Amino acid sequence: MKKIFFGVVLSVFVFCQAWGAAYQLEKALMLLNDGQTDEAMAIVKIELENNPRSSDNHMAMGLIWLERGNYEEAKNSLQEALKIDRKIVAAHYMLAMIYEKEGDSQKAIDKWQRIIKHSKDAALRSLAEKHIRQLKDENND
Repeated sequence: MKKIFFGVVLSVFVFCQAWGAAYQLEKALMLLNDGQTDEAMAIVKIELENNPRSSDNHMAMGLIWLERGNYEEAKNSLQEALKIDRKIVAAHYMLAMIYEKEGDSQKAIDKWQRIIKHSKDAALRSLAEKHIRQLKDENND
């Protein structure tokens, strides 16, 4: 399942940047998918230095921090990506999952609502609605 998720995120990144930078991000995400987080991070750090205004670079760093289990750094990177482009559904999704894991229902609901607003994928919007209902039910218990 994790490899499928990284594959989907990878395909989004590949189409978002100039070919050279996209190649480096693709390489980093392939390394990440193979469990080589240090190598992936080294590449993404260079990409961030070269282009700190790239939401894709911040997204890639967020994935790396997430894979390492460092949720604070993952949140920081994903939030930086959203400062650049507020409509990145994958960033909202990952943040929603982190907030749920941390027990912050209000922030999770906000992110799920943003997924509903920005996603064109009916299945993803349906999943977001399900999460919102569950979170609201848990808060009412």
